[in-house]
Amino acid sequence: MPNLWTLYEDKMAASGMPKSANATSRIAIDTVAHPRDLNLLFVVYGGGIVLSDLSARNTIRTYELVLPPGARGGGHYGSNVLTHRRSEATCMAIHPAGHFFAVGYADGSIAFWAIEDDDQPLLVRTLDELDVNKVDSEQLEEHLAQESNQVKASNREPIFKLSWCSFPNSRDPRSGETALVILGGLNIGDAQGVTVHWLPPFNPTEPPTMQSPSSSLHPFIKSSMRSSVESMNAYLYEIDGAVQDYILTPRDSPHFSGADDASSILVVKESIRGTRVVEGFQFPPPVLNEHANVKAPGQEQDTLDDLATTLQDLQMSNDPCQLRLPGLLTIGSCGLLGGTIKNVAQEGYSFLVQASDADPTVPLKAGCAWADPVDHVSKYQPPRISITWYADLSVRIWDVSAQLLHKFKPEPVDCEFPSPLPNLTIYIKPVLTAAFVKSKMLAYNANIQMVKLASESLECAVVLSTGMVLVYRLVDGSGDIPSEQECPDRELISLTHLSPSNGSRFTPYFALFPDKGPVSACALADIGFIAVAYTNGALYVVDMRGPTIILRHSARAKSRHSIGIHLGSEAGIVTSLEWTISSFAQDEHLALRLIAGNSSGTSQLFTFGRTADFSWASTREAVLFESPVQPLDMFVINSKNGSRCAANRSRLAASTSDSDLVATYESVLLVIAGTKGARCNLNLNGERLGKADWSHHKMEKVLSVQVVQKLSSYALVVFTHDHEAWAFSLPELDFMHKLSLPPLSYLQISCDETGDFLVWIRDPETGLIHQVTYATLFNFRRVDSLPAIDLMSSKPVVSAQPQPVSVGPASILGSWFKFGQSTMSGPQIDVLLYLVGGPDRPVPIQQPQPKPVDASGSARNPSTIADRAATAQNSLYDRLTAALEERGQMLGNLEDRFNSLEAGSQSMVDQVDLYPSSQINLTNFLGLLGKATGSRTICQELV
Repeated sequence: MPNLWTLYEDKMAASGMPKSANATSRIAIDTVAHPRDLNLLFVVYGGGIVLSDLSARNTIRTYELVLPPGARGGGHYGSNVLTHRRSEATCMAIHPAGHFFAVGYADGSIAFWAIEDDDQPLLVRTLDELDVNKVDSEQLEEHLAQESNQVKASNREPIFKLSWCSFPNSRDPRSGETALVILGGLNIGDAQGVTVHWLPPFNPTEPPTMQSPSSSLHPFIKSSMRSSVESMNAYLYEIDGAVQDYILTPRDSPHFSGADDASSILVVKESIRGTRVVEGFQFPPPVLNEHANVKAPGQEQDTLDDLATTLQDLQMSNDPCQLRLPGLLTIGSCGLLGGTIKNVAQEGYSFLVQASDADPTVPLKAGCAWADPVDHVSKYQPPRISITWYADLSVRIWDVSAQLLHKFKPEPVDCEFPSPLPNLTIYIKPVLTAAFVKSKMLAYNANIQMVKLASESLECAVVLSTGMVLVYRLVDGSGDIPSEQECPDRELISLTHLSPSNGSRFTPYFALFPDKGPVSACALADIGFIAVAYTNGALYVVDMRGPTIILRHSARAKSRHSIGIHLGSEAGIVTSLEWTISSFAQDEHLALRLIAGNSSGTSQLFTFGRTADFSWASTREAVLFESPVQPLDMFVINSKNGSRCAANRSRLAASTSDSDLVATYESVLLVIAGTKGARCNLNLNGERLGKADWSHHKMEKVLSVQVVQKLSSYALVVFTHDHEAWAFSLPELDFMHKLSLPPLSYLQISCDETGDFLVWIRDPETGLIHQVTYATLFNFRRVDSLPAIDLMSSKPVVSAQPQPVSVGPASILGSWFKFGQSTMSGPQIDVLLYLVGGPDRPVPIQQPQPKPVDASGSARNPSTIADRAATAQNSLYDRLTAALEERGQMLGNLEDRFNSLEAGSQSMVDQVDLYPSSQINLTNFLGLLGKATGSRTICQELV
């Protein structure tokens, strides 16, 4: 196809019109097919719009917006305001009826054109002004008077994108109320977002007078078109960040450029650190959708119904709700900063994944997925969750249990992997914006540093970069929100009076903010205790039952050394904390103990117990013992089977029981691993059973460590900076094996007790994590590949291509004959484009031809001959069936058209009977009606 705008300019230049001085006028920007006639193609050039006929290969009309002298247009009054100016087109959208369209321009204006009239637009407007293509004498005189001072109005954004949406709110084939979605056109400096204009329906009645032969469009129809593009209401989707693009998601039909009965809108916007993310919203906005539910005039409504509708309107928000995106889009939209993988108890897992009210989601789903069948797949993997935190101050929890993928054909995978748990999302902003919290953090810009979750009690601690620690509790159901309370300690802030955000099951409990600097370590116990260490050496222990602070410890506190060993000063910060209920070398009784690993190589052991008033407190002085420097993590495990000896309910019950039951607990091992080496002690601070020095093995920088258990055996796995995993035996800490990992990331690897781990890959430009890899150290009896996806298994039924509709009512015979012709189908357009596409069009892929069969061989086989005959018979039967169905459909369409003609003719006869003074010649009309009836009889005989 040649450059149609160049041909148009050459034609205008030959007639004496000057060519456009704009260099972009000949650049093709977009092509838009007519929604009801695929043979018509609109080509958007910088200079204007060209309507082309594909089959005839010619230009039908050209639409160019020329502003007269004195008209401001969409921009400001410039120095050339008294000259003719041509606006640069940027985009377009066609009304669902197919009789007029909207064009966006670079000056922020929108022009509405009738297809049958390329002389002048129906309306030229901006988002807040009408008829900007006309001269406003008052504003022009004011501008000319101030021209010496060079006073200019603020510029507008260009119109970047338009979409014209239709809805099933009318039985009229010309569509009912519509919505025009506009990206751009806002004043620079105003709120950013996407604008939606709600427009009245286009369903004009029969023109009162006959159309003049010299006019291409009846003035009455043109006036009706003008009325249908003046918005009844408008709404702005306010987006935090510059909007780059949007897309509408229709419910069923892909026609009308995907804007037919759209149910949601996806917006691509700029986010933190120069990234672009996706957000989804309900569409259309409820404040605009209410126009479609207005009762027709004269329709009565019951008083009770009216009251119910009023109450419903009071409860319903006018703002569209934000929709939940698929999991992968959600991860990217919020700015992923970090995360961890964690095993949870079966009871806690069942409580976490409890179904809640279905959150509105973006309707994006197609096909089915099946996991590859694997023999002897283990279904007894422990439940796993992944906890991730984001730059938008949110915490999200995902289900990554292996059981989610244990679905084999024909049973499809029925959930995402990882599966989001939206009712467990924690939003930090509502807490930080509360007045009583904001007053304590005036100069801080908080980010999430880490998140801790208790496996049994399911309490969650969110550590912020400011040093504040927020504790949330998981609640079941909605209860009464208590009033604001005061905590007995000044470092604690009660948050129980704050309600959870967006239906989350996690509710704020309290905050710890002693203003001691950033947090260096945090540990959460399943029995209601939290320990937090700060970079200035301070350590706080909180009994969350109050909450009350039961320990305040500084780096200069004096402590008793263990077993007479002389240790140096404990100067340094606590970099690792671990709760346990066990005995230690100087105390054989089970008790709640806190181990604090210090960066100087001196660890501390705190013991807690109940006092006479049944409150918890530190029952003895802290005990010091030697440990590796810069400890990364600590593990207290059973010396016999390697199970974790955590501070949980069962061990707490055992610690308060009789001595006979306490004696059944075996000795424990304390494994401390740091940046330089590891150490294993018996009974926390007792005999040293093993020691490892990383420098002896020429290991690179250690990122993370984990005690991994498999088949009643356990080992210490060390992940290093050079993408290797080193395994050491326990308790001797002898080197056993080294694994090479894929070179994915240099971030800390999160590993659980079974050997499954997550690798976080950070984008070097933005600093955000843009990829997460889920892997395992023991790849057997597992589904280790992505599910097989069949997108065609749930292929939807696509409705037929919309056909042209008349510009007026169906009773107008002229309009019926004009628009009643059948249009070209999609396959016909494809063939046409292939024929006219020229030598640069890709050659279609040739289908492989069947190989000839040897006549002396299998061709003489009776079974082969029978199969061929049956195949040929089936193929012939299929073709005949398809031809008959197509013939029946065509005849049915023809009959529907004649029925419409007969109805229109009968309506005109009725009008003649009612108005005898009409100038219609009844004799000629009846003759025409007889011809039409005769034609229908002939068609029926052909059928």
